[in-house]
Amino acid sequence: MNTADVIEHQVREVSGVQERCVPASSSMLGTRFSAKWFLPQLLVNVVANKIFALSVIIGVGIWLLVIPVFTGALGANPVEKLLHQTGEIAIWTLGAVLSLSPLRVLFPRSRLVNALNRHRRAIGVSACVYGLMHFGFHLLYEGDAQAIARSFSKPFIWLGLAGLSILVTLAATSNNFSIRKLGGIKWKRLHRLAYAAAALLIYHQAIAGKGHWYIARWLLLSLLVLQTARVTMQLVTKRTRTSQP
Repeated sequence: MNTADVIEHQVREVSGVQERCVPASSSMLGTRFSAKWFLPQLLVNVVANKIFALSVIIGVGIWLLVIPVFTGALGANPVEKLLHQTGEIAIWTLGAVLSLSPLRVLFPRSRLVNALNRHRRAIGVSACVYGLMHFGFHLLYEGDAQAIARSFSKPFIWLGLAGLSILVTLAATSNNFSIRKLGGIKWKRLHRLAYAAAALLIYHQAIAGKGHWYIARWLLLSLLVLQTARVTMQLVTKRTRTSQP
């Protein structure tokens, strides 16, 4: 084999190695791309699942209400602690469901936000359930009919009852039958009362006693920021569309 043959043979070997490496590197890139796509999609699928939503809703109650009962973590007055816990769960759950619509407007292409919006009905009903539990613990905390009657002389009790009444009405109509019976437009108008319920319940918590305003103000601030951003986004989008030829 002369020098030219040796050089040609080496060139063929190098070319063969490169041909084998190119598919391997392409395969590695494809695998990485698939992993980057698969993990977010898996998260979206999990969040969109009804079982996941129910697990979170029920899990919050178990973690904050049931487990403390069996571990003795409720302190000297368990009923009072449960009264406050159920009230906070109810109002923060209501805040969560009211934040979903602004988030959908602000992030219309987010698959995660759209997946969360599928559970608005379940989250809203759970806010009502925890609110009813809160009222039940209030009756237990007062103890007797006279104490209950005296509690109704306090303005924050009536604010709470007004907000809870709205939540009960909305929960009772959170079904397809009510949508068909009322019509889509009337049903949407009715369910906008959730904002009135939130205002009443935030004020109810703010004046209920020492320390409650500290919690209520953060919820109020969060909702105001989201609603302001939502309205701003809608106005900008509308102006952009009207300015286009």
